[in-house]
Amino acid sequence: MRMPLAWDARRFRPHRADYYEYLSVLLGSLEGRRSLHDVFAADAHRYGPGTVRGRLSAHWARQFRECGGDLGETFAGTLPADDVALLRAAQLAGAGALDAALDDVARTVRLLERGRSGVIGALSGVFVAVGVLLIVLLAVPLHTVPTLKAAFAGVDASLWGSKTRLLFGLADLVRVSLPLLLAVTALALGLLAASLPHYVGLGRATLDRWLWWRVYRDFHGIRFLALLATLVVPRGNVGAPLRDALLAQLPGASRWKAWHLNHMLERVDDGMVGAQTFHTGMLDAQTYWFLDDMTAIHGMGPGLARTRERIEGRLLGQVLRRAQGLRWAALGCVLTTLFGLVFWHYAVVDELRRALQAAQTLG
Repeated sequence: MRMPLAWDARRFRPHRADYYEYLSVLLGSLEGRRSLHDVFAADAHRYGPGTVRGRLSAHWARQFRECGGDLGETFAGTLPADDVALLRAAQLAGAGALDAALDDVARTVRLLERGRSGVIGALSGVFVAVGVLLIVLLAVPLHTVPTLKAAFAGVDASLWGSKTRLLFGLADLVRVSLPLLLAVTALALGLLAASLPHYVGLGRATLDRWLWWRVYRDFHGIRFLALLATLVVPRGNVGAPLRDALLAQLPGASRWKAWHLNHMLERVDDGMVGAQTFHTGMLDAQTYWFLDDMTAIHGMGPGLARTRERIEGRLLGQVLRRAQGLRWAALGCVLTTLFGLVFWHYAVVDELRRALQAAQTLG
């Protein structure tokens, strides 16, 4: 994809759910009087080449004509892979059901974007907290301790109190180990960020029950079910088979998600039916049990639809609250450390002041 087009696609991403809803309403009102190519061409003319929407609409109009009206090929490279899979499934429903399918896609994208922005916001809060903590620790040897030593230069080291010795010792330790401290912190944060979408080895199932790995697992479990429910729901007497719906989520999937999807495909090929197909560890226990009950009672499609309703009603909120809780816990640790250092410095100032008075009395 050309660089300007890729940049336009990135800028358009936050607005795509509204665009799907717009297409849904428009197609429902047109009743076949205009084609999607006409809609794209009209938008390209209205918005013009000076806007993101205008440039993308012109591109979509060309692609739609060149690929024979295939929505997946039309939007490929300009929309996320999951969205393209949903739009392919929506088009399979036929022209009569496309408007309702697009509305369902818009609802799914809004749900996923809400969860994505919440999880990313919470995760970024942890990185900010770690950064603030590093800055505070670096200020000790680079600013506060040198200032204290200069202010109380007349106090001999033999008169320093225990708190003063500990603070000055911490400053020396941080100063000496500064490169190692920065390298270890950067490595730890990098490993954490990389392990979330990539690590699938020994112990990942245990990690997925803790802290950020649990938030990541729960969010992507929600994302997986929401996409799957949208893909398999029958529209116009057409619904994607389960195997095809799983395969549709493989393009662009992280290594972790691809590992789970491949295991699910193996289960399908082995003849497993019902919720047992999804028992790979991607879903938390309560969600899996609920899905198992719903598919046993209502069948796969309706069972997934009812599970999705539960996701929208409560589960996503629980995951976001858990992520926010981890963020506030990290910020709380930083504030506790900050206040602890402040009171420590007050105690050191008091010790040095008393030592200075003692030195002046002895002198």
